[in-house]
This record gives sequence, structure tokens and C-alpha cells, in this order.
Amino acid sequence: MAMADQMADWFHTTTGLTPYDAIGWTTRPDAFVMPTQDLPVRAVRRFANEGREPVVARSVQEIDPWDALLVNRGGSGLLELTFCGKLGKSQICHDQVALIPAGADSSFEFPPAAGSFTLYFPTGQLQALAGPEASPAVRPILGERHANMALAMVKVERELLNPGFGSELLIQSLLRSIAMMVYRHDPATMQETAERIHLSPARLRRVIDYVDACISDQISLDDMAQVAGLSSFHFSRVFKLATGETPYQYLSMRRLNLARRLLARGDASLVDVALHCGFANQSHFTAAFTREAGMSPGKFRKCFWAGAR
Repeated sequence: MAMADQMADWFHTTTGLTPYDAIGWTTRPDAFVMPTQDLPVRAVRRFANEGREPVVARSVQEIDPWDALLVNRGGSGLLELTFCGKLGKSQICHDQVALIPAGADSSFEFPPAAGSFTLYFPTGQLQALAGPEASPAVRPILGERHANMALAMVKVERELLNPGFGSELLIQSLLRSIAMMVYRHDPATMQETAERIHLSPARLRRVIDYVDACISDQISLDDMAQVAGLSSFHFSRVFKLATGETPYQYLSMRRLNLARRLLARGDASLVDVALHCGFANQSHFTAAFTREAGMSPGKFRKCFWAGAR
């Protein structure tokens, strides 16, 4: 299936619309829709188009159901962005991001050689991720340089392409960071609120037991926070204070250690090991294990048994 057709199928499945109902393109996009499973976001990588004419993408205000956050992923030239009747022009550059709120009347015009990575948030999801201090209104970002937000988005893209042992938690943490940057919280106020919240030994024990019991399943930050009896907004911070690790680091290491134990036993196939460690397929598990352990699962098993003799 062509990438643009995948994109159309995804929009139709999740919104009841095709991308051409919600976005008017002068040139059909060459795009790749990334699997996001249960994450509170959808992700699309748009590649450079062939041709010489500028590409224009227009939103249709009445049927645009999401906030779109874009980051530049290559290319140069002039970006023209019209937002609610106001035209802005800027040179495409590294770390450039744009946020178009749901329902806004807008259009982009950019060179065909430009590429982008876009996160689509259902209406209200950015506010939910940013926490209780966030206001309902989200401020548009019209092609500004934002190094930290761009870096966080690139990390989300890379983790979606090459998932690791705790990708779901890492991506959720990155999405929360992105949302907080969008809303530009007052750090002093957030710190003052957070310092009143802690993770007791009993609550920590419940979280650890939950992770061990569900390590083969998809585990989210919301799941861990609920077990701890805390809001997702504050859970990551207090968990790190209690353990010295982020939830992502903790889950990743538990799954990596489980993989090592299963491989050392020698009676489980690589497919079974992958499933036990929370991966949907063997190829993602092999890539993640090789990245973390410095060798492939098969080589690790051979080295273990060679050393055990």
C-alpha cells in the first residue's frame, strides 16, 4: 500500500474522514503513518515531494478535529503560513516548529524538498498532558525556532521507529514535556506544588509489584500512577526521587534483565522472549536488545552457554 494511501486509511479509521476532507493538498503527500497503539497521539512523517512547485496544505475549519504540532525534518526555502487571515513568512530552519490549534483556518506553503514530522493531538489532549495548571486555550506557534520542543519531537519519532524496552513510558514522558512547553508553565509554581507530593514505600511497593505482574503487557504512565494513587502529572518526578530512576529507565531495565534470564534458560524462542518482554514482534525486540546489550539476542545466548560449560 502506498504511504499516502496508508495516511488516508489512518485518518478515515480514527476520524471517519480522509486527510483530503481535513487537509487540502495541492500535491499528494508522500507520508508514513507511524503505529502509536494506545498512545494519546497520532504521528505522521511527511517526506519531500518530487517536483518544483511549492506545496500548499489548507485546513478545513469545520471538520478539523485535532491540534497539529509539526517540526521541520529537512529542507530549506521559504515557509508561508496563513493563520486566521494573517500571513507570516520565514525561512525554513533547524529546530523550527509550528502548532495549529484544532479548528483554526490555516494554510502552509513550503518547498517540495521540505519534510516534517507531525503529532496530532485530539482536542483537549494537550491540556490533559500539560496538567491541571494548563488553561483550556492553546497558543498557536507559527513557524518558530524551539530547540527543546524540536528535540523532544525528534526523540518521539526515533522511539516510534525503533522501540526499546520501555518505549511507551518514554514517549508518554516526552509528550508531557512537549505539552508543558506548549503551555509554558511557570516552573516555580509547578515545583512548589510538586514538593508537597511524595511516593511512600507502600505505594512504591505496589507499583513495583504491578510492573512485575504486567511486564509482558503495555504499561503506561497513567497505569503506574493509578496504582500509586497519584496523578500522572506528578508521578514521574516522585518515582525518580524514590528509586533514582525514571519510570522509563526502571521498566526498560526490568525488561532487559527478564530478556537476559529467558535467553540464558535456552528453552524459549526469540519470538516468545520478545512477547514476554512487551514487544509486538521479534525484529523490534532484536534491535532493542542489541542496542542495550551490545550484541544480538542469539549471540548473547551462545556466549552465555559457552561460558557455562
